[in-house]
Amino acid sequence: MPIGQETRGRQQRVWAETGTSLIELMFAMAAGLVVLGATLQALSYFQQQFMKQQREVAQQQDLRLGLEVLEQEIRLARPGSLAIVTSDSVEFSANLHGLSTTVTATAAVGQTALSVEDGRGWDDRKTIVVCWAERCERLTLVRDGQRRVLTVTQPLATAIPSGAFVSLLNHVHYYSRQDERGVLRLLRQVDGGASVLVGDIREARFSYWDENGQVPTQPAFVRLVVIEVMMSGRGIRAVRKISLRT
Repeated sequence: MPIGQETRGRQQRVWAETGTSLIELMFAMAAGLVVLGATLQALSYFQQQFMKQQREVAQQQDLRLGLEVLEQEIRLARPGSLAIVTSDSVEFSANLHGLSTTVTATAAVGQTALSVEDGRGWDDRKTIVVCWAERCERLTLVRDGQRRVLTVTQPLATAIPSGAFVSLLNHVHYYSRQDERGVLRLLRQVDGGASVLVGDIREARFSYWDENGQVPTQPAFVRLVVIEVMMSGRGIRAVRKISLRT
C-alpha cells in the first residue's frame, strides 16, 4: 500500500475514534447534569423540610414558655381579683414579683408618706394595697420607693397603723389581637406595658369555671381558668388548666 494511502487510513481511524469519544463524553456530561440537578433538588427539598421543622420547634418552644408565664401569673390571682373574663381576654390583679413590706409608724389622715421597713424596688405609678384589721386601702405611688418611705399620690383619708401590711398590686391583661399584617398574636400587658407573648397563632380561647365545674355568673366566682392556643401552620395545640389560689 502506498505510504500516502496508509497515512490517510490512519487519520480516518483516529478521527473516527475521536468522534466516538466526544459523543460518549457528551452523554456522560448530560447524565452527570441530570444527576447533579436531581441531587440539588433533593438538597433543596431537605433544606426546606429542615427549616420548616426548625420553625415548628421554635413555635412549640415559644408556646410552651409563653403559657408557663401565663400560668404562673394567673395562679397568683385570687378569687375576686379578676376584672375581665371573656373568650379572648382575661384581666386580673396580682403581686407578680412578691414585693411586700410593713408600715413602721402610724400614718395620720392627710399624710402622703408611709414609713416602711423597705421601700426599694417599688416603682412610681404602681398600685399598692395596705391592709390591717381586716381592712385594705388601695393607693398609688407618686414616686419610686425609698429605703424607708413610700410616697402616695393623694393624702390619706384614713389613718394607717404601725404594723399594717403593704404589698404591690400589678394590673395584668392577657388578650389576643391582630397586628397590622393581620397576624393573630397572644399579648401580655402589665401595668399598661404590652408585649407579644406568643406570635403567629390561629386562635387563643379562654374559658372559666366555678368551684362546681359550672360556667360562673360573674368574675368573682371563677376558680379555674382554661386557656387553649392553636398555632398557625400544622396546627400545634396546647391547653393549660389553671386553678386560682383560695
